[in-house]
Amino acid sequence: MAADIRVKVCGLSTPQDVDCVARAGAAYAGFVVFEHSPRNVSYETAATLAAAAPGGLSTVPPNVNPAQPSVAAT
Repeated sequence: MAADIRVKVCGLSTPQDVDCVARAGAAYAGFVVFEHSPRNVSYETAATLAAAAPGGLSTVPPNVNPAQPSVAAT
């Protein structure tokens, strides 16, 4: 049953964060793009971090009430 559990770690903001969660076995890496969060990163930073994520690590950008043009641009 434990093999069915997939972990997502959110609030990543550096390449070192992404590498660390990948090495720890996380399935997903999240980048917070909500400007009022202390873990906020820009869409550009999130895209850069996602592009550099190692294979096997899926990336997600959690959003809070995103503006449609912002989402479409990423």
